[in-house]
Parts: sequence; structure tokens; C-alpha cells
Amino acid sequence: MLKKLLMAGLVVALAPAVTATMAGAVDVSSIEWETNMDDPMIGNPDAKQGGTWKTYMLSYPLTFRLQGPDSNDSFAGWNRAFTMDFTLVALHPVTDNFIPRLATHWKVMDDNRTIYYKLDPDARWSDGEKITADDFAFCYEMMRSEYIVDPFYNTYFEEYYESVEAVEEYVVKIVGTKESWRPLYDYNLWPMPEHVLAGGLNETWVQDHNLKFQVGAGPYTVSKTENGQRVVFERQRPWWGDDKQYFKGLYNVDEVDIKVILDADRAFDHFKKGELSYQRITTAKTWAQDMEFDSIKKGWVHKKRVFIDYPQGMYGFAMNLQDPLFSNKDFRKAVQYSFDFDELNKNLMFGAYFRGVSAFEGTAYENPNLKPYGFDPKKAREHLAAAGFTKRGKDGIFVREDGTRASFTLTYGSPGLTRHMTVAKQKFERLGIEMELLLLEAATAFQRGLEREYQMTIMSRTTNLYPAPHQYFSTEFLDTTNNNNIWAFGNQHVDGLIDIFRFDMDEQKRVSAMHEIDAIIQDEAFYVPFWQAPFVRMVYWDHVEWPKGFLPRRFEQITDWQVMSIDVEKEQALKAAMKAGKAYTRDEVVDVDGWGVKAKMMQAKGEASN
Repeated sequence: MLKKLLMAGLVVALAPAVTATMAGAVDVSSIEWETNMDDPMIGNPDAKQGGTWKTYMLSYPLTFRLQGPDSNDSFAGWNRAFTMDFTLVALHPVTDNFIPRLATHWKVMDDNRTIYYKLDPDARWSDGEKITADDFAFCYEMMRSEYIVDPFYNTYFEEYYESVEAVEEYVVKIVGTKESWRPLYDYNLWPMPEHVLAGGLNETWVQDHNLKFQVGAGPYTVSKTENGQRVVFERQRPWWGDDKQYFKGLYNVDEVDIKVILDADRAFDHFKKGELSYQRITTAKTWAQDMEFDSIKKGWVHKKRVFIDYPQGMYGFAMNLQDPLFSNKDFRKAVQYSFDFDELNKNLMFGAYFRGVSAFEGTAYENPNLKPYGFDPKKAREHLAAAGFTKRGKDGIFVREDGTRASFTLTYGSPGLTRHMTVAKQKFERLGIEMELLLLEAATAFQRGLEREYQMTIMSRTTNLYPAPHQYFSTEFLDTTNNNNIWAFGNQHVDGLIDIFRFDMDEQKRVSAMHEIDAIIQDEAFYVPFWQAPFVRMVYWDHVEWPKGFLPRRFEQITDWQVMSIDVEKEQALKAAMKAGKAYTRDEVVDVDGWGVKAKMMQAKGEASN
């Protein structure tokens, strides 16, 4: 997916009128460039360098390509972190201001769709070649090519980009298809190495590049693989970005060793054996009941709950509208009213979460007037009857006159959710709805969703301050699969509202359009939001170090802003202490609230209870 940037203000140098030349071109020498070197560093510039960051992925990559079939697996986040994430500009994860990345300067023209970018002449590909404007022009060509077999990128570039031009060796001109209220967001781009890929962009490109490691702009390249077992990235030293202001304190470790762990719920066991440097704790049960293991008691491992200020994305049940059962809205609403979130939260999740409501949760675009369906057996029965399920069979499950049972299969890929889904299944059955559970390997379950080979599934998608309704709810993706419109939803009215959000320059119209989309999605009832949590619960070994605030305010995944570091001397000391059974002083500080998120939550909770 495209790098997730957030719209923000700019540090702008006032400019005289730019000199026009023939055919609408611009005299580059007359541009008064804009930049931003005033924001704080993201990482700790004094962070220790070296060591190995040990992490995991759920399956060995089927491909090392960045586009095309099978390129969006659990390895993709790391693969893209050192390639496609190196865009022209980025958004500072604390201030939300645009900052330089591969471009040092930029200029948005008065039409709000033409942008000139000045590239960093120091930037190099991992094979030592210069990164030039031609690489961005080639990216535009490649993403529109049928040879990459990637309908999402084909469509995206066709709709968003009118042209990408190499004006000079280090000047790129991008023209978008429409005037944009967020041009640096919409018309940002990453390079593709023309000198590596151009000659082989043909009918066999997908097959030819399945197992070829990427030449990237970032500081790491794949150095070693063990088929089915692991992929290792090695840090380039020196790297062209080492002394750049916004890269200082990032990318500190010498190696990123990504081990294959097929069961995400077993990753914690691997962590406790010392096979992982860090583990994100995603279940309230583990956090509440399993945090008193020996290494924590002896101070060798630290646990932190770090509050972050980042939109929560979509997480919950997704219903396939192409399935005969879920094509009926009343049946979908019966399912909505049969889901007892409060019971799950209280009995299985220690009351740690709050109920999601909006498809745009945590953004400026969530509809504040929406209320969750809530658990309501009476309304569930009313909608079942309206869907034609008027009598119960001998097994207690409702049936229609034609013998159709109120029965479906839930496909999911996380064993840790089995106990939650078992409780939900039992509650559904008491109300006359049968939900069979089908647990698959995570990557398979994810792919089933993309291909719409399911009746109901559990979907999880991250977001940023700008939701992406087009890829999730547009009719454009109804006739194809392997895209994020996994529910097969769309109509012309919603398409129009999506376009208002994407292209209208009036902020209030955009907000109103998104509020209406949100209300429509809830009324159509094909998405059942689960639970939300504005924090990262994690454990890490004593030799792992973090900046003062631990994580950036806009943190989502560890791949986005790699602020962590390894103190190799502390690592050796820890190994000696563990071998000798020598305990450290236990770290009793658990909560980190550098961005004031917990304080706001507690205040809101208090106000709600009054």
C-alpha cells in the first residue's frame, strides 16, 4: 500500500511569481522552494548503534516483489519499510508537518495539482547508483503497466497521476489529475530503480522477480534467507541518510532478523525464550494474567503500556454481500443485534477496551452521532423474522420456509480469538443463529478475505488521519477481487460522496460527506466493529532502548518509525546475569503517556460517568 502520510501545515518561504516558459513549463531557476527543517528529531541522535533486532513474521514470503500477486503478506511491512516508504516527503509523526525524505524541497503550484520536487543529490540506491528524477518517472510508468499484474496500483495511478516528469536530474514534476486539498499527500511518490527494472518489465516480470531481493533507497538490504525459516536485513554502513536531520536516531541496529512463527499467539513463548527482542501484547488476558513470568520479576524484561494518538482503523466482522444469506440487510442487522460486546469485554478482556462504532474511528471524519447497535435479542428476532426466519428448527436454529437455515461460517486467522468467537457463537446460537468457526493460517484467512471467498470473516485494517473510503467502499472494485472492498459494497450515491471527500476543496463538504458515508455503512450493517485501544502494550529485553517518549505520537507499526536501539554491552551483561541468576531491579513504571492520551481518556471517562 501507499505510504501513509498525514496532511499538515508547511514551513513556506514566500515566493515571487514563478516564471512561465513555453508549453506551460516552468523555469526551475525561478522557483522559490519550500522546505521544513524546523521540526524536532524523531529518534534519539545519541542512540547506540549495532546489535540485532529479532522479530517475526507469520509466513515466509512467497515473493520479494513489491507489487503484483502475493506481495501484501506479513513480510511486506518490512520489505516496503526500506523501499516504497522512502517517498518524496513524509509527515513528521509528532507535529504532522511535512518533512523532507527523498526530496529536500518542494513547491505546490497555484492549481493545487502540480508540484515540483527537488531531490536530495546525496540519495543513493542500495547498489550505489544515484537516485534521480528518472527513477520517479519510471515508477509512474511501471505502476501503470499491465506487466506488474496489480490492479490496485494500475487504477490508483491512472486516477491520481496525470504525469510524472524528470525536469532535471534532481527535479521531478508531478501533475495530478485533479485539484487537491492535500496535494503533497495525494501526489507524493516513491522511486523505482530504472537501471535495475526497466529492461525486464515485460510479460514474465512477475515470475522473474518473485525471489529477487529489492534494490532500495533505505538503509537495509536483504543479506540472508533461510527458506521457510527467516529473512535477515543488514544495515548499510555508511548510508547516504546517516547525517540527515530526520533520519538521525532511526535505523540503529545492524541487523533485522525476521523469523517465521506461524502462530502469532505462540510468539510470546518465543519472546520469553529470548528469541525475540520485543513483543507487542495484543490480548488483554495475556497482559492481565501472564506478565509475572520470571524474567519480568527479575528485571530482565520490561513491560510498558505506551499511549499513542493514532486512529484505530477498522477491526471487526465483515460480511460478504455476495453471499445469499448476507445479501439480506435484515439478516445482517440481526447479526449486529446478536453481538454482545459488553459480555466479551467484561468477561474475557478485563474491561480493557471500548466499543468501536465508526468505520473511520479516531479520525476527524467519524460521525459523532452514531451509536453502536448494542446487544438486543428482541430486535435481533424482529430482523430475523423480516429476513424470513420465522420458526426454529429442531436444533434451535431459525429456518425459512424453503429450508434455508440461519447458519453461516466465520473465517478467521488468529487462534487467540477462538475463545472470544466461541463465546459469541454460543450467544448467537441461543438467539437461533448458527455461526460455525473456521480457523485458518493467518495468511490464508487474509487472502480469503481479499478474494471474497468467505461468508463472514474478521477483518483488520489500519488507517491514518485520512481514511481511505475509495478502496474500501467504491463500486470501482466490485467486479474484481484481491482488493480491500472485501464486502463487495458500493453504489453510485456513495461513490459521489467518496469523490467529495477525495476532491472537493470545501472542508465542511468533505466532513459532511464522510459523516453520511459512515451513517450509510452502519445502516447497511455489513461491518460489525469490535474493540479499540489507543495504546501499545509491549515487553522488551533490558538491552533494548527507546527515546524518552518511547514511541512517536503517530505510531502504528514498528516498521514505520524505527526508533529502537540495541545496547550491545548491556546485552552481554544481561546474558551473564541470566546465566548467573542475578536479578536486576524490577521496573515498576508501566504506563507511558507522553502525549497526554491516557489523561484525556480518563477525563472523558469521568465526564461520561457524571
